[in-house]
Amino acid sequence: MDMDTNLKDITGWITKTGGREAAVLGSFAAGLVIISVNFLFLRDIPGFEAFFSMINIIGALVAIAPSMMIKYQEYNRQKEVERRFPDFLRDVTEGTKAGMTLPKAIKEAAEGEYGALNPHVEKMASQMDWGVPFDEVLERFADRVGSSAIRRSVTTIIETHRSGGNVSEVLEVVAESVTDMERIKKERKSHVYSQMITGYTIYFIFLGVMVGLQRFLIPSLAMEGGTEIAVEGAGLEMEELAVIYEDMFQNLVIIQGFFSGLAIGKMSAGSIMAGLQHVLVLVVIGYSAFFVFI
Repeated sequence: MDMDTNLKDITGWITKTGGREAAVLGSFAAGLVIISVNFLFLRDIPGFEAFFSMINIIGALVAIAPSMMIKYQEYNRQKEVERRFPDFLRDVTEGTKAGMTLPKAIKEAAEGEYGALNPHVEKMASQMDWGVPFDEVLERFADRVGSSAIRRSVTTIIETHRSGGNVSEVLEVVAESVTDMERIKKERKSHVYSQMITGYTIYFIFLGVMVGLQRFLIPSLAMEGGTEIAVEGAGLEMEELAVIYEDMFQNLVIIQGFFSGLAIGKMSAGSIMAGLQHVLVLVVIGYSAFFVFI
């Protein structure tokens, strides 16, 4: 029964992963098609200049948004696993204190509720039913999760188990250590909250400067309608130069929003993946503001 259940889990995981890959590849191809059509057929349409950059942004979002969302979901899932891991260790500790062996305690703990950690715990219990060595089960678990904190905890548990030490005490200490690390991360996040606000403030100031330049400086240049200036050997009308500046400012707003979002995520949560949500917010707000107020 356990073998059938695990085979179903593996099949479901492969199907789910394949679906994700298909969605990412499909969205990337669709985004490239949108951008290619925009450059090849829509770029030179009179009066379409205002929508050219917007369509490029839409194409870029279509291309990268699904992969960004999947990466961010995986990041959140990993963080939940790290958060619930101490609860699992405490339950295993109680089992070992009650006289169970460590593998038996893990099997009993697999009946509990640990959120995103549950599939990993159930897989560990199934692997031990198949006769996979306990050390290898834990190593596979750490590899699947991909968390450095859990990797360190698992290494400590394995070494203690191999040396015949008091596993119960080690599990309890490891659980407290992981809990303390999560608490420190939360405190760090609260401390850098002001830095995150500063990052948003800097971006909005930059956005205001770009909007101000485009709204007041460029029109003043365009008032010199009949004047031409030399740019890299070519004469350009002021109206053409204004369009060039508008595209340049829009691109700067998007680039600044992208890298500011990544920096804010790195400062606030210690991970670039956490900055993806900030990237989406800043880019959408920045481009929308630029498009509305110009």
